[in-house]
Amino acid sequence: MKLLRVTWYLLVLLLSFVVFAFVPVAHAEPGLHSDLTAISGQGTGHVVVSPTADDQNDTVFIAQVTVNVQGALPNTTFTVTRFVDQPPDGVCTETGGGFTLGTLTTSQGGAGAAHFVRMGSPVPKGFQFDLDFHVVGDDGTVLLSGCMTVTVK
Repeated sequence: MKLLRVTWYLLVLLLSFVVFAFVPVAHAEPGLHSDLTAISGQGTGHVVVSPTADDQNDTVFIAQVTVNVQGALPNTTFTVTRFVDQPPDGVCTETGGGFTLGTLTTSQGGAGAAHFVRMGSPVPKGFQFDLDFHVVGDDGTVLLSGCMTVTVK
């Protein structure tokens, strides 16, 4: 009886591994994540942009943006600003000006994260633009992302 129970548990465990092997894993779209590099001050970080089409009629551009910072000074408040650029050529000139998404404040360990949802004007599916981020601390730290090309879904 005990051997049967052990065999049953092993079979359930094996089937669990087989089932979970086929579960899709969510990943950021290639090219829509960038490291943050310190231009002044200290710290590093990462930005992930996930365009979605989750409004009822798929007519409004919606993007989920996650920013994280580490290695910065404790209790530093960072302002997150995004810059949109046209044409989408992979070169961010920032001529269109910036838009402040919000702020994040680092912990005693010098790390912090924030999530923003950005809703834009109606644009056709397939429309592209370049995007980059400035994450500026109240201590003078400036972290910049690379240039990313976004495609509207």
